[in-house]
Amino acid sequence: MERIGIFGGTFDPVHLGHIELALQAKEELHLEKVIFLPAKRQPFKLNRKVTSEKHRVNMLKQALQGKEGFEISYAELENDEISYTVNTLRRIKSSCHNAEVFFILGTDSFLSIEFWYKAEDLLKESSFAVGSRPGYKEEELKCCIDRIREVYNTNIVLLNNKKLPISSTDIKTKVKMGKSIIDLVPESVERYIHENGLYK
Repeated sequence: MERIGIFGGTFDPVHLGHIELALQAKEELHLEKVIFLPAKRQPFKLNRKVTSEKHRVNMLKQALQGKEGFEISYAELENDEISYTVNTLRRIKSSCHNAEVFFILGTDSFLSIEFWYKAEDLLKESSFAVGSRPGYKEEELKCCIDRIREVYNTNIVLLNNKKLPISSTDIKTKVKMGKSIIDLVPESVERYIHENGLYK
């Protein structure tokens, strides 16, 4: 059976932490491909300013260039509604006949997953690959995974990914302050940000 990873997020901007998590999920779960799924309107970020879809997609294209088995899905960008993960995964799974689909996400996102839209349906219907960070909410994450497995019978894989303490907020702050971000994003993404005057 084919295995596919779906990696959702705002990707504003995509950074090395995202890439590392996707690479580790692909390797550890033997995924045929990882599909990056940029969100149009995330329910938890409705009041935040988000960079245009064009720029976010272009940065993803730059970051994924030459990386085999990495794709971009426009499923949420082509939908004017709020991007609810449960609905998107149902659409994707219906088009990926007989494939096993893993939703890839980080520690913070997974810890709040029971507050997501139709969380019970999402947890019962989907498999998850969760990125971890040593020393960062480790016990809390393990307890959360154990409880969700027991309550919803959810298939959850805790990834052994390299932990890169990078956040999109930090990147934006550094760009605004004129500091280098070369150790935080792919070189092509750094170049794109500067050439297009983003995050100033």
